[in-house]
This record gives sequence, C-alpha cells and structure tokens, in this order.
Amino acid sequence: MAADLFWSNVNTDPKRRFRFVLAMGQVPIWTVKTATKPKANISTVEHQFINHTFKYPGRVTWDNITVTLVDPIDPDLAKSFIDILRKSGYQYPTTPNARGSISKEKSVIDGLGGISIQQINADGTPIETWALKNPWIVSIDFGGNLDYAADEMNEISVEIAYDWAEVTAIGTSVG
Repeated sequence: MAADLFWSNVNTDPKRRFRFVLAMGQVPIWTVKTATKPKANISTVEHQFINHTFKYPGRVTWDNITVTLVDPIDPDLAKSFIDILRKSGYQYPTTPNARGSISKEKSVIDGLGGISIQQINADGTPIETWALKNPWIVSIDFGGNLDYAADEMNEISVEIAYDWAEVTAIGTSVG
C-alpha cells in the first residue's frame, strides 16, 4: 500500500544531472557539455556580549558559475567569445584611438546577453529554471594544451559572474 502511494505521486521522479539546457546569448545549446548551478553564500556577523558570541546572518553573495563547451568548427566558439569580449568594450591595442574599455553595461547588454539554466524532465519540459541577473564573463579558457596523442574534442571553459539568480520551479507542491 505504501508503494502505491509513493509511485502515484507524479513528482517523485528526481531531477537528473544530464537533463538540462543552458541558454547563453547566441551560443548554440548543443555545444554545452557541463554547467555549474548557482550557489548562494550567506556571511555571518558576530556580536560579542560579555562571555557570549551571537551570530547573525549577513549579506548574500553568489558564486561564479563555470560552463564547459565543445568548440565546433562552425560556429567557431573561440571566435564567438572574442566577439562577445569586443562587444563588451574590449579593444585590441592595435585599434586606432583605442581608449575604450570593458564596462558592466556593455558586458551585460551588448556582450553576453541573458543566461538561463533549465533542468528538464524526461519529456523535455522545464521543471526548474535559473535566470542569472546581470551576467558577464570573468575568464575564458580556449582549450588549454594541444596534444598530438589526445583524441578528445577541444573544449572552451567560461567562468561567468552575475549579481544574483532567480529560480522558477514548475509543479512544486508543499508537502
């Protein structure tokens, strides 16, 4: 009888790590290999009173996420990420009158655009969506070492900072 109650609830299927879609500007979703989910940290503020220490929650900060992508020939993601940097305000030193620099506004709006991470169910329906607010690129690793003995595909790893993340969960219930 207990097993009948357990399996009759449609929401008992756990979220699976391989069921996700990451949308990041013009980057094709099929190139994404791995992604870390947002992580929030709450600082602790201590107050000392005589022989006691009382702790209070402080500010919330969000850790950067890392996305690993396979670098296809077409579209060339290495070139795409350089283009994102250029739209963010980066200029080569050889650019005539190169006086501009990267800004948060250009990085968020013109450069990277919006980022969302959706976990999906077996039918491909989103069950959890994370929206990263004001994301920008912190670092890009264009594939590390080349190696004549390696068979692996070239990967690009991108670290992304953001101000905060909002989550929308579909089909949740309070039990």
